[in-house]
Amino acid sequence: MLQLPTFTLTAWGLATALTLFLLVRVFLLRVYRRYPFFTFYLGANLLQTAVLGYLYQSYGFNSTTYGYRSAWATQAFVVVARGFAAAEVCYRILGKFKGVWALAMRILISCGAIVLVSTLYFGTRSYQLAVITLEMGLEAFIATWIVGLLLFARYYAVPVEPPAGMVGFGLGLLSCCRLLNDLVFERHVQAYQDVWNYVSAAAFVGILLLWNWFMRRPATQAVSEPQLNTVQVYQSLIPQVNRKLSELNQQLSQFWRTESPKP
Repeated sequence: MLQLPTFTLTAWGLATALTLFLLVRVFLLRVYRRYPFFTFYLGANLLQTAVLGYLYQSYGFNSTTYGYRSAWATQAFVVVARGFAAAEVCYRILGKFKGVWALAMRILISCGAIVLVSTLYFGTRSYQLAVITLEMGLEAFIATWIVGLLLFARYYAVPVEPPAGMVGFGLGLLSCCRLLNDLVFERHVQAYQDVWNYVSAAAFVGILLLWNWFMRRPATQAVSEPQLNTVQVYQSLIPQVNRKLSELNQQLSQFWRTESPKP
C-alpha cells in the first residue's frame, strides 16, 4: 500500500493535536457561545481527519469509487464550514450597524449563490471538478472578503474585538494559501508541487499555533458598543470618519428598511 510522506504524516498529526487542543480551549473559555460557526469549523477539521484516516486505512490511496468520492466530500464539507466561519467574523464586526450589515449579508448571499451555481454546473462534468470549483470559489471569496472587511474596519475605526480579528486573520491567510495552491502551483509549477504542499501544510499548522497562543488565557479587553446617535453627538465625541460611518449606516438602513423604529 502506498504510504504518505513522513513530513505529511507529521504535519497531519500535529495539526490534529493542535485542533483538538484549540477546540478544548474554545469550550473551556466559552468562546463557542459567540463563535459557534468557528467552533463548528474546528470540529469539521477533526471529523475530516477521522474520516480520511478510515478511508486510507480501508481503501488505500487508489481511486475506488466510494473512497474517492467520500474523501472529496470531506473537503467540500470543511471549506463550506470555513465559509460560514468567515461570515460569522463579518457579523461580529459589522453586525452592530444594521444598514451596513444588511448590505454585507446580501453580498454574502449573492456570492454564495454564484459559487453554488458554478459548482452545480461543473459538477455535471466531474465530481472532483465540482469540489475544486467549490473550494476555489469560496477560498477566493473568503480571502477577498476578509481583507476588505479589515480595511473597512480600519478606515472607519470600527471596534474589532480581538477574537474576531484573530480568527479573521487566520481564515484569510489560510484561504490565500489554499488559493495559491489550487490556482498557481498545482496547475503551472508542477516541479514544485510537493514543496508547496509542505508549505501549505506548515501554514495551517502555523495558523493553529497562532490561534492556540491567542486562546492561552481568557480575553479581558472589551470592545465598546458603537453609539449610533445623532450627527451632533458624533461631532463632539468621536472623529469625523466615524460620523461618516454613522451617516452611511443610516442611509443604508433607510434603503434596506432595517432601521429600528424610534419611540
